[in-house]
Amino acid sequence: MKHALLLLICLLLACLQVRATHIVGGELEIEHRSGYTYRITMNLYFDDVNGTPGARDPFANIRIFDKQTNLFKMDVQLPLRSDTFVNYTDIACTIGELRTRRIVYSQDVILSPNMFNNQQGYYMAWERCCRNRTINNIIMPDASGQVFYMEFPPVTRNGSPFVNSSPRLFPPLSDYACANELFYYDFSGTDADGDSLVYDMVTPLNGYASADPTNAAPIARPAPYPEVRWLPGYNRDNQIQGAPPIIIEKQTGRLTVRPDRVGLFVFAVRVQEYRNGVKIGEVRRDFQLLVKDCPRNESPVVRARVNGQTTNYKRGDVIRISPTDARCLNVEFTDPDPNSSLTLYARPVNFSSDSYTFSGTTTGVVNGPGGQEALKASVCFDECFDTQGQVYKLNLIVKDNGCSLPRQDTLQVSFVIDPIPNEPPSIQLSKPDRLFTVMEGDVIDFNVLGFDADNDEVTISAKGLNFDINSVPISFQNSSGIGQVQSPFRWLIDCETLRQASYQIEFTATSMVCGKELTRTEVIEVRTDYPNQPPVLTTDKQVLVFELDLNEPFEANFAGTDLDGHQLSMQARGQNFDLASMGMTFSSTGGTGAAAGKFNWAANCEAFQQGVLRVDFQLLEDACAPSPMQQITMEFKVKVPDYRDFTPPNIFTPNADGLNDYFEIPGMPADVCTSAFQHIRIYNRWGKEVFSSTAHNFKWDGKDVNDGVYYYVIDYGADKYRGSVTLVR
Repeated sequence: MKHALLLLICLLLACLQVRATHIVGGELEIEHRSGYTYRITMNLYFDDVNGTPGARDPFANIRIFDKQTNLFKMDVQLPLRSDTFVNYTDIACTIGELRTRRIVYSQDVILSPNMFNNQQGYYMAWERCCRNRTINNIIMPDASGQVFYMEFPPVTRNGSPFVNSSPRLFPPLSDYACANELFYYDFSGTDADGDSLVYDMVTPLNGYASADPTNAAPIARPAPYPEVRWLPGYNRDNQIQGAPPIIIEKQTGRLTVRPDRVGLFVFAVRVQEYRNGVKIGEVRRDFQLLVKDCPRNESPVVRARVNGQTTNYKRGDVIRISPTDARCLNVEFTDPDPNSSLTLYARPVNFSSDSYTFSGTTTGVVNGPGGQEALKASVCFDECFDTQGQVYKLNLIVKDNGCSLPRQDTLQVSFVIDPIPNEPPSIQLSKPDRLFTVMEGDVIDFNVLGFDADNDEVTISAKGLNFDINSVPISFQNSSGIGQVQSPFRWLIDCETLRQASYQIEFTATSMVCGKELTRTEVIEVRTDYPNQPPVLTTDKQVLVFELDLNEPFEANFAGTDLDGHQLSMQARGQNFDLASMGMTFSSTGGTGAAAGKFNWAANCEAFQQGVLRVDFQLLEDACAPSPMQQITMEFKVKVPDYRDFTPPNIFTPNADGLNDYFEIPGMPADVCTSAFQHIRIYNRWGKEVFSSTAHNFKWDGKDVNDGVYYYVIDYGADKYRGSVTLVR
């Protein structure tokens, strides 16, 4: 029993000494989702061959720190979301000793603007041990930890949300490099916010994780973090030795190395993002590259010559292709290696047009059993390709299928292609006239013909230059044909057409040549001839300005005549008033060549209140092209009497002699528009009323009163008139 217990303890101790080696590399990302919600993602690249299976964690614990103070801000636990294999560039280059998994952890979190508003920004980190024990450029790789590190800006600036997502690096491949062979790899990233990205090499971070199982995945500490320790001869600028050593292009993120020895090498790349010239964040990716001793792979070779020539194109020459030359290059490509699978393609250097096509063989195997020594193809430019007098450059590229990366040969061909001449179309009318003078009932008709000397498709069309061609009875149909086309034109001149003095019509012949329109035009003018003498409007009044007494009747007669015999009619309109509202009437009769009208009115108070009234009497002509309307304008003003403008008698003698027997005021008006007669009252000298009447044409006979002086008051409402009269018998 004691022996069994001792054996169990030994096994447990041995297990504790097993180091969980598995990490190839990876990086952190942050993506804005909406508002202040962000998704934090960690991509972990796991060595599926040399890694310890038990090191595959179900969660990744991320810690966020303030970049300025290094103070802790938040912990985020990311659950494992996916686990997939990383692909090879060429599946045929797959090797059993290199198999990498991509394990993705992610979680959406809310970054409160009250917490994440330091303008210096923040960083997040994750620590884990251990790297692969077979790494050849750092000290004690199986005891080396790793820090996934990313910086990001605050979520608010100047009181407004500051939206940002970190750069997203190109997914890595499971490719390996060959010793003394050039290896290149795209490490470029994309940025959803359009920020500028800058790449450089950095030393991988080691952090504080260790091989001790109790510290293999510690909670991340604040920065700074210890870096890995390089073996002699390796450093930040020489992470993989070679000629060149591993380097990355600052602007493109293209990674290049020609390693001079075999092994497994770790390296790290940093991409920094800038907005408006200010750095706002960075992402680091650790990764590793396996370098193998590969079989020698020779580069393929591509050659070209102009169709019809016997010598190959020499680099630096400029090919000139005239309109009568064959517009093709014959391409031949081969490879010294046996059973080499080749692919030919082209890439424009200083132009973007794709107006060329391949024919023949562009992919195939050379130097295989019973196979060909070389493959042949042609690159032909279509007839619309035009370099516009400039020297264009086209790379002809042949690529083999060598592992780990294919080799290629590039032949840059410089050329000038002159355009094939193409005549514009022509347009003709079957009649020689270009100016037509027309009257009602005339017909304009001819054929419109379009021609193209190059036998291209030609289209003829018509449009009005100073009118809508669809507004008049024109019959014409736009038509197309190969080489030539015709369409009849017909226009019946009707009464409506004559309302405009001149029409211009443009006929166009159009051919499409290499995506461009070539046109020719013909213009005709149509002038209308419509003799028309203006009609005449007269009145029986000698003057046109009238001042009328209140209630005075007025009548005016009008006559209209037309020598052309057109239909005439009359109308009357008040200027800024309605005739009926003023009691005015106008009646008229119309007919062929003649019209008559009568205006009647009695001056009234409404007109007096209005002031000056103007009435337009108009004679209208119903013709295809009417003359200007004839008009007579009369002006009216109403005058009213002044109730004070009269002389009342001051004595009357009611003695029945038939002379001056009554007191009356014959000239006193009943209504003066501004006021109206109300009544008259007559008083004796003691103020006693002796007579009253509400009639403005009253008569007082003095009955039952004595001779003497009497006083009267005439009431007009707004005013009163006082006087006296003496009664004598």
